Amino acid sequence: MNLRNSVRSPSHGLANALRRIVSLRTLLVPVALVILLTPIVADERSSRPGAGAAESDDFPEFKLEPLLPGRDSSATPLPPVRNDRTPLRDDRSLPLRDPFPPADPLRTDNLTDPALHARDATFADGFDWSIQPVTMADLEVGHPWAFEHTKPNLSEAEMEDYVRLIRAVNDRKTSIGFYLPDDVNIKSAWESAFYRFADARRQAWLNGTLLIQPADSGLSNPFDAATDHIVEPANLKSYSLTADMQSHPSDFVGRPVVLYGLFTPSVINQLQAKQTLGDEKSVYKLQRGFLRNLSDTANIALVDAESYVDYDSQKKEIDSWPVGQRISYPVLIKGWFVKRMGEQPLVYCDVVRVLTPRPYDEYIRDNVRSRRRVSDSESWLYYETLRQLQITSAKIQTGLALADQQLRVETLMREVREKETADITLLQNALRNGTLGDPDPQHNRTFQARLTRLERQLDQRLNRYREYQQQPDRFPMFVDIFQHPDRWQGHLVTLRGHVRRVTSHEGDPSLFNGQPLHELWLFTDDSQHNPTVIVTPSLPDEFPRNADVVDSVTVTGCLFKMYVYKSQDENRIAPLLLAGRIEWNPTNDQILALGEGGHFVQGSRLLATAKANSGRPVSDTMLLLFGFVSLLATMTVWGRVQRDRREHQRLMRLVDERPDFRQTSQDMYSGPFAESRFEPTRG
Repeated sequence: MNLRNSVRSPSHGLANALRRIVSLRTLLVPVALVILLTPIVADERSSRPGAGAAESDDFPEFKLEPLLPGRDSSATPLPPVRNDRTPLRDDRSLPLRDPFPPADPLRTDNLTDPALHARDATFADGFDWSIQPVTMADLEVGHPWAFEHTKPNLSEAEMEDYVRLIRAVNDRKTSIGFYLPDDVNIKSAWESAFYRFADARRQAWLNGTLLIQPADSGLSNPFDAATDHIVEPANLKSYSLTADMQSHPSDFVGRPVVLYGLFTPSVINQLQAKQTLGDEKSVYKLQRGFLRNLSDTANIALVDAESYVDYDSQKKEIDSWPVGQRISYPVLIKGWFVKRMGEQPLVYCDVVRVLTPRPYDEYIRDNVRSRRRVSDSESWLYYETLRQLQITSAKIQTGLALADQQLRVETLMREVREKETADITLLQNALRNGTLGDPDPQHNRTFQARLTRLERQLDQRLNRYREYQQQPDRFPMFVDIFQHPDRWQGHLVTLRGHVRRVTSHEGDPSLFNGQPLHELWLFTDDSQHNPTVIVTPSLPDEFPRNADVVDSVTVTGCLFKMYVYKSQDENRIAPLLLAGRIEWNPTNDQILALGEGGHFVQGSRLLATAKANSGRPVSDTMLLLFGFVSLLATMTVWGRVQRDRREHQRLMRLVDERPDFRQTSQDMYSGPFAESRFEPTRG
């Protein structure tokens, strides 16, 4: 969505100006916080102190030319490229690398630290969450909202304030660009603001200044009385946004929240506005639905949404909801808390993002800049893409990647044919111009030789691409990504190879809920010792993280960008793939080799299975001989069975045959005696 919309027409400019003046007071505070506490860093950040050794040996040396040569590249020539199977030196004691710089910690064991109190208002005594702005996405903080929490319905006063909240969303989205510096990425600032309020609440809960307790309304839940039970504070092992919204609903009115879940559209909820100014709507049609947890069927919230986007629409919002069938969609909700409706939060969302197995490639191309490091302004999309790939189907992702690869092969074949046609046209023009000698193509040997060479090259290239279509595993995907990164950015790709070392670190606590992330260096057969950086939140069971080389690894992920890292004294680039998971299908020999290296824990089931299947192997010759003998024996037995069956049938026919007595003995034997040439002897 474009947040830099033009100012509205003069006919309603006065009304909007009045509304903006009212909201300006609440907007300037969070904007000031953003400018002061979140400095805009350059994409090419300098190395953090103490991290130079870790970054200088992040990857093996590239064979390609450096992207940004050092100041004196001739003084320190690059060492020769080491073999990709050579184990790296043991530097696992180096600090793990996080793609984003660590923020200043807000939690401390000494709550009396005056510097911390001055920096973080959440530690101040008497801090009032209902009147203190925190983010630029806060709506009319301090307004006396008429929402009565725990009541299952909306009164007229609540509906009027609900309309006010929706209009405040539209005004804030329209005017946010006027209050930010020109060098601030407005899209990034807006999308990241949805996480800030929950992050501030999490920090307050960690420091003990915020208690989350279930509020007993005394009313029964009209939806499901047993779905969203909030555990006691003593049993909360981590901060829960849904529990906080139910425990302190007044603090959340007009605040931005981020929720993942399965959304089931239900009914249309209409809000009638009593007054309208300019082009404001008089009726707001909202699609109400239930948002359930992804892991179980527990209800999270009620959601009122105006529109949605999916992969096919992306930037084009759709307000026609598919409510014919009761289908649940995995979605990302970035909205605002309205009230506690019974026992569940009611959240308004202007645009619901449907999470499909295919990433939002247009978002990535518009907001991610390649050939540089991952910047803070890209962190929201970095984690949201990871989460999308994590919760959607891996099988469908693999199928989509294969279909896109086949489409790429077809495009390459078409380009080869077009180039061959253009080369033949140039050759024919040269023949007509006389530059090749004899203008007669039949007698011009030079023309015939060049034409034959072009046709032979075309056949060779087309045959190679046909082979890629029949055997997709052989397509040089890494080479095509490196040569055409713009074609693949935001798309799903599948790479196969071996992994050299794995590092792990925690994801952002607010953007990724602190889930662990694993970074792998994948080398393919066509990468020429150049790595692909894989980031995934999950690894296969018993994956040997400390092994120098792990074979038979397959990954399907989204090409987020061409990532810049520092090697020796130069910056180099490598593809950065975000994947929900990876596949590892090792052979018995590979498992046994890893087991001998001590890369499996004691009692490993994977290693035990490999040992059980590792008996004396049978050679191919013995297998062929055994198969031939078995086939010969089978044919011999089958032939004897068929012969016995035929003999049995013949004997049965003889036994069942009846004699024919219609001829007399005189008729049967008179002939030979009558024709005898000897007279009977008389005695």
